[in-house]
Amino acid sequence: MKSKESESVLIIFITSLSFFLSYFSRIAWSIVSVYSSLKPTELQDSIIFSLFFIGYVIVQIPSGFIANSYPKVTSMTSLLGLSFASFLSGYANSIAFEYFSSLLMGLFAGWIYPTTIRILSCKFSGKELPIAIGYYSLAWPLSIVLAGVTLPYLSINFGWRFPYYLISIISLFTALSYLPMPIKNSKIERKSLFLVAKNRNVLIVSFSGFLFFLSYWIITLYAYKYFLTLGMNSYIAGLTYSMLALAGIPSTVIAGYIIRKIGIKNSLAFFEGIYGLLTFNFSYYLSMIQIFIIASIMGFVRFIITPANSSAVSVIDIKNAGSVSGFANFFWQSSGILAPLIASIIITSLGFKLLWLFSGFIIILSSIIYLFLLKIKE
Repeated sequence: MKSKESESVLIIFITSLSFFLSYFSRIAWSIVSVYSSLKPTELQDSIIFSLFFIGYVIVQIPSGFIANSYPKVTSMTSLLGLSFASFLSGYANSIAFEYFSSLLMGLFAGWIYPTTIRILSCKFSGKELPIAIGYYSLAWPLSIVLAGVTLPYLSINFGWRFPYYLISIISLFTALSYLPMPIKNSKIERKSLFLVAKNRNVLIVSFSGFLFFLSYWIITLYAYKYFLTLGMNSYIAGLTYSMLALAGIPSTVIAGYIIRKIGIKNSLAFFEGIYGLLTFNFSYYLSMIQIFIIASIMGFVRFIITPANSSAVSVIDIKNAGSVSGFANFFWQSSGILAPLIASIIITSLGFKLLWLFSGFIIILSSIIYLFLLKIKE
């Protein structure tokens, strides 16, 4: 029994670390760029972000279908590629080189989410699955917390390239950790992309998720710079940025129990609505204490939404969890292509205040659309 439990813990840890790396690598530039010797403009920053997401999105649907059959192999391959691309991003000596490495990083990072969700659906089932996904999803808040706490310090003291080299090394060792992992691939019911897309719940989760992540990426990619404009120094701004996810660590752990209690649909609609209202608050003058409090509450709420999304795609069609998650994540992460471009336009023409109003409105719209989900068998 203990051996089986240890095996389960190991699988959750490795898949979560993989997800952490795919997430940490994509948000690193939002902080590292401030210290980069390449001195990117607002437009160049947005292009670097968008290129990552273009690469990430391109591979979502094929990675989901391939992950149904070869989750272990695809996980290893994607992490090895992420290691190589992260090294190139740190080595980049021009903005054009950074464009290329960011695109490459997205192409490899994009495989990780569908493949790890597939691995978890092979190992866990029933009411165990949302609990496992809750622990797995700790990677999300931890990546933001550690980004805010460590990246300013590492960039100032060791240079802006160092964080990318660190990501490269950790990705390499994580890839190798899959070699001894015991994964018994469950039977799959192969479906064409058309049949997956025909499912009403898949379409609702995909579209509503697109709207939510559009605003979420605006917040994640531009909050640090916004805090700097308020007069915070680098470290305080980094700490405040971390507050957007710090309370998400305990909430992610209990999220599975909350989702199991009130259901996936209710969890998504209710907590997204709260998150949208909290986002509005950034549009008003806030003291540092108020920012800390609001950011902390946002972190707590946000990371109940994360495992709720993952639970939705894993149970809508459990025999095709890889392809469903890949299809939905295609739309979720497509928002990352538009988010930097929209944000840069709003910031330069209207300012940060209206950016947060726009983001809050889109999140609330997303929460309303989730109410149209058909009953999900959980």
